[in-house]
Amino acid sequence: MFGFLNQNSAFFLVLFSLIVTGATVAYAILTGKLVSETRKMREVQTEPSIFVNLYSKEDWAGLIDLVIQNIGSGAAYNLKFELNPDFEYRKERFLSRVNFIKNGVNSLAPNQQIKHFLTSLVGREELEETKIEFKVKYENSTGKSYQREYTLDFSEFWGRRRVGESLLKDIAKNLEKIEGYIQQISLAKKIEVVTYTNKDIEEEKK
Repeated sequence: MFGFLNQNSAFFLVLFSLIVTGATVAYAILTGKLVSETRKMREVQTEPSIFVNLYSKEDWAGLIDLVIQNIGSGAAYNLKFELNPDFEYRKERFLSRVNFIKNGVNSLAPNQQIKHFLTSLVGREELEETKIEFKVKYENSTGKSYQREYTLDFSEFWGRRRVGESLLKDIAKNLEKIEGYIQQISLAKKIEVVTYTNKDIEEEKK
């Protein structure tokens, strides 16, 4: 056996070198993948994500807000907006001329949003066929650029109905009533107090 190993030592040396080389290459590949995954995870943790949509108000479904929100984990910088076509939200008032749309937004922190009252659907049946292509460009903290495009479709709000009033509106009304009662008590000069004696109670029981 030792004679066989001595005779083929060069072959086994080459074979061992190939095995070591293969293991080294595999380790390098795995290390590269690990580094890449770590980099991606770090980018995700600091990556902004701007979301744009239309929302109806809680207390009145016919009133529409434009909401621009950063739903990512990192801050967004140098936000720029483009509309196609432009939107006339009131007579001779165009969305492209609103300051934050026209001039852009310097930064938007995670979960921060911009809410802008856009229009009322009442009396504007033409909006059922209206769609706006809304493009937003922004950067992360390292200057990496992003671009997102959204379609704002007003037809999604047609046919919606709400039964009853919103919970928040109901709470607000009740708070107003309580405030009114408190004011009446505080402004009253004299408060009528009815007292009962034990004798009165016995008479009522009889």
